[in-house]
Amino acid sequence: MKIFSVALIASIIFMCAANAEENLTITLEEAITLALENNRLIEQAQEDRESARLELSAARKSFGPTLSWSSSSMRIGGRSYNDARSRRCQVRAMDEETRLANNINLADYPPYKSSNSNSVTLSIPIYTGGQLEGQIKSADFGLNSADLTLENTRQEVKLQTAQAYYQVLQYKNLMAVHQEELNNLNEHLRHIQIQYDVGNVAMADVIETKVQIANSRQEFNTVRGDYANALATLNNIIGFPNDMPLAVTDNLDYLPHEQSEIECLEYALEHRPDGIAAIYEIKRAEAQINAAKSGFRPSVSAIIQGSMTGEGAFKADQSKENWAAGIRLDWNIFDNNVTSTRVEQAKSAQRKAESIARQNLETIRLEVHNAYTNLKIAEENIKITSEAVEQAKEKFLISQVRYEEGEDTNLPVMEAQEKLTNAQMNYFNALYSYNMNKAQLEKAMGIPIEIDAAIYSAAVENGKNANKALEKSAVAPSTILDERGKVKKRSEDDIQPERKSETEILSDKPF
Repeated sequence: MKIFSVALIASIIFMCAANAEENLTITLEEAITLALENNRLIEQAQEDRESARLELSAARKSFGPTLSWSSSSMRIGGRSYNDARSRRCQVRAMDEETRLANNINLADYPPYKSSNSNSVTLSIPIYTGGQLEGQIKSADFGLNSADLTLENTRQEVKLQTAQAYYQVLQYKNLMAVHQEELNNLNEHLRHIQIQYDVGNVAMADVIETKVQIANSRQEFNTVRGDYANALATLNNIIGFPNDMPLAVTDNLDYLPHEQSEIECLEYALEHRPDGIAAIYEIKRAEAQINAAKSGFRPSVSAIIQGSMTGEGAFKADQSKENWAAGIRLDWNIFDNNVTSTRVEQAKSAQRKAESIARQNLETIRLEVHNAYTNLKIAEENIKITSEAVEQAKEKFLISQVRYEEGEDTNLPVMEAQEKLTNAQMNYFNALYSYNMNKAQLEKAMGIPIEIDAAIYSAAVENGKNANKALEKSAVAPSTILDERGKVKKRSEDDIQPERKSETEILSDKPF
């Protein structure tokens, strides 16, 4: 996808440079590809995923050795140091023969004006009471959640792109409707003017038609402004400048969606990435509880340390070098209920995560129901309005003929044209609503873009890490839906997760 996006962007720049005056033509698929590559929301979600990966890496490295160095340099004084200085003075006052006779080394009597201390400690955790284990599990589930949140963001961006693209098509169609209305009225005005010049019709007919033309022009200009704003919105979503001249090439078509609402809902409950991500947040909160409980238990570490103190920066003339190696046990017997409070805080976070997961399930059900219901209503309206357009056209032609033959007044012609315009607008509104709700339904179902969330979670359940789960669940964007709106079947080699009920999803058992 990335290679295709780069090639697409390069070709766009080349075409724009070759002929800046021509509009850039773009399909819906190309717009979605550009949005998935350039949209800021995806960029931010990718950084969240990278942050989660680094958090997991840091948690795993906490089990490794740590090497620390501590150093201090101080000016020292006091009675004990004054006595030491006095002994040094006595030793220095001795002649060389006396010092040699008494095995006195002048280096053993530093001046004690400064004290420089250096210590090095190597520590390896052996047992942390579950703290590090809980942090690793929490970070692991956090990365799983970030992967699915990134996929959900892609689906959101795809929906936004489709909505913006369909909005452009809608205003393009409405402009065509008002342009046709203007053409009909101008042609009708030409006939009226001829009839008026020979005295067959009254001036009122001319004025009435001109007023209708002015109203139609105003509506056309309003829609033209809406069309320009819709293009700017589409440019913004796909990462182009707002004033980039675009020409959309697709049409608002009607392709029946043959899945039932139950089928759509079952698919959504299995595949919605945000719904599954919420389950990982519950698991993450559970791991945080276990990490918090480590405050009740002791911790054990292997320690190797060495130190020296001297008058100079790295000298040992005040105390000889020393080292120690062994096991250190730390146990906070009483912490004034700090650990208990942190455990309760973690449990509260878990209850919140469970509430969010239930809310997500409720939202998924509602979104699927609303999108499916609106889709079916729009589908019925397409059939109704298409028939109404044909009847309105026939009525308009009949009224024109009757007026030209003098059998009727100008008012029925104006009314017939208005009804024709309304019928055409209703038809395109129904088409627009159908395509918009179809895109909404795909988002509500969690139709994959780069990863299949159900296969991803099944791979994690089978012991795969996040990277392996991403590889296993990767899908090609062009193989998601067939032309009839059916979800395409995956190969038998893919992991096929079992269906889970809402109760099972929220249970403590691995999902």
